[in-house]
Amino acid sequence: MKKILILLIIGVLLFPMYAKAEDDLLTNAKSGVLMEASSGKVLYEKNKNDKVAVASMTKMVAQIIILENIENGNLSWDEKIKASSNASGMGGSQIWLQTGEEMSVRDLMKGITMASANDVVVAIKQ
Repeated sequence: MKKILILLIIGVLLFPMYAKAEDDLLTNAKSGVLMEASSGKVLYEKNKNDKVAVASMTKMVAQIIILENIENGNLSWDEKIKASSNASGMGGSQIWLQTGEEMSVRDLMKGITMASANDVVVAIKQ
């Protein structure tokens, strides 16, 4: 019994050496890059030269611009924004704003952050 237990422990300890490593960290993404922030060293890349839409990056930049406008006093968290027909007609990720619907900047920012909402970004920029 003691020998079986020792062999079992050795097997468990050696198993990770034989497990297949996951080569594709981004299984659901077309492309991506993982970079160490301070050095800029690329740690992982997948299809780095493929051209892809930058929708999420655009939304993050929109959030920065919105925050800067709040900081500068050009916009307030409680200010109501009315959705245009252009905003309500956006495709892709959205919170389904209706034409003429009003929402606070605070709630719209939540829509960008949690739903990556195209309609919200268009509504705020108008």
